[in-house]
Amino acid sequence: VPTESPTTDSPTVFPSGEPSVSPSDSPTSSPSAGPTYNFFTTMETNTMRFAFQDTVLVAYNANGIKFPSTRYTYDGMIAALKEMAHAGIQSDGRDFRFYVGNQDANLQYGRTNLAAFLAMAMTESIVYDTCDEYNEDEVAGKYAISNSCGQNGRSYQDEVCTNPSEANMSCDVNVNMVVVSSSTSINQGGRPPPPLSCRPKADWSDYAGYWDSRTGQASTNPYANTLGRIDTEGCCFWGRGVLLTRGVCNIGRLNYYLGKRAHDERGEGRFPTIDFCKDPEATCASESSTETMRWITGLFDWIYRVQSYEANGWSYMRALEKFVDNGFVDDEYERYPFFDTVSSVFVRDCHENKCSSLQITKEDARRSNFDKIMEIMKVTDRPTRKPTQKPIVYSEPSPAPFKPKIEIKPPPLAWSPPQSQSRSVPTYAPSTTEIPAAANNPSPTTDFSPIAVDLTPPAPSTPLISITPPTTDEVPQQTDVPFGGLIILEDNAACSITGVTWLLSIAIVYNALH
Repeated sequence: VPTESPTTDSPTVFPSGEPSVSPSDSPTSSPSAGPTYNFFTTMETNTMRFAFQDTVLVAYNANGIKFPSTRYTYDGMIAALKEMAHAGIQSDGRDFRFYVGNQDANLQYGRTNLAAFLAMAMTESIVYDTCDEYNEDEVAGKYAISNSCGQNGRSYQDEVCTNPSEANMSCDVNVNMVVVSSSTSINQGGRPPPPLSCRPKADWSDYAGYWDSRTGQASTNPYANTLGRIDTEGCCFWGRGVLLTRGVCNIGRLNYYLGKRAHDERGEGRFPTIDFCKDPEATCASESSTETMRWITGLFDWIYRVQSYEANGWSYMRALEKFVDNGFVDDEYERYPFFDTVSSVFVRDCHENKCSSLQITKEDARRSNFDKIMEIMKVTDRPTRKPTQKPIVYSEPSPAPFKPKIEIKPPPLAWSPPQSQSRSVPTYAPSTTEIPAAANNPSPTTDFSPIAVDLTPPAPSTPLISITPPTTDEVPQQTDVPFGGLIILEDNAACSITGVTWLLSIAIVYNALH
């Protein structure tokens, strides 16, 4: 039976398998020149290799024991960096290159950019030695299985591209897609939850449930994630790669500029056979999944979202240069501190303090990792910020030798020699000491009559010992100085004049008897 005549004057033209314009081997716009110096000269030394392998490219198990990452190695990192810094990605008339500086004078610009990138990579994936995002959002020991739809208040399948020029880049959500994560965190102790997954609902009562880490068992009872999802239908766009690139917009960009869509539409694409939208897990589990792919997808994500970021008067590149030129410190009244603002751009796609309801997760870990990497690359041979005025240097004077000023004067001895006819103690004496005769050892030539001793204290005007305390500069700390059988106390304790007088009186009596 013949078909009906077409209702239009001319038939609809269907797209052919070949592009209408043959793609050229070179990009439509000339990319900027690559680095004019070898940024990697100092990166490929044994010292740098060992430092990165010992501090950056390491993971931790559940007991906190450090071990080399198996998914992210030094050689893989250097190879990917060289590719993205020199050749880059040319797609849809744009040139994407990782910035490493373009002359020796701003070598530190490139190193600081690399440190910021690796700080995020360490925090997201390297320390967990994973290619996939893992289930970490828990409440009272329970992990919602629907966390694959989004964690920390996010909904990955709803994070579409909002820029009008990117409106067609987001991945379409396929509710019939079934995906199971191929990797998970290595450092979750106890009974960790299973890998993230997505699948269609069988019926209205098909709930994703939760994982109870206390019992190590799963439950299919309704249990919502932070945004109320109780199923995993279409929730297949969790994070993958070294930066855990997540969401239908970010993963869609990978497909548009690097993947199968770039190849099918423009004859381009770094990974021309990988459809990142139809197979989001390809970054981690496809035949083409390699360490190079894990690094390059993350580097591209960084270049597109962070390195190229400029909005409302704030530019990542200008902020980077200002931070370095200022001695690797922020201005005292800087409204947007460099690294904290970079963390906001990376996590929330905006730089202002209240630009998003999303929280910047793991802030302390990101800062700590940034400082570690800056130290490794010797970027922290940091000059301090130039002072606005000549600093005032206060120096403590060295203490002078301790010279106690002591003057000893003989006391006026008001006592009478023993009289043969007098045996009584004068009535004006405050006290009388009587020495009895030794009955057991009589001697006809010795007079054992009591001796009258005047023990009246000397007048205040004639002190027995005059002590002039040394000045503050003359007193050393924690020093005891012996002086003629006397101990000078460092805390200037006052001596009792009366006590000294009594001691001297007893000594005089003793000498008189002997």
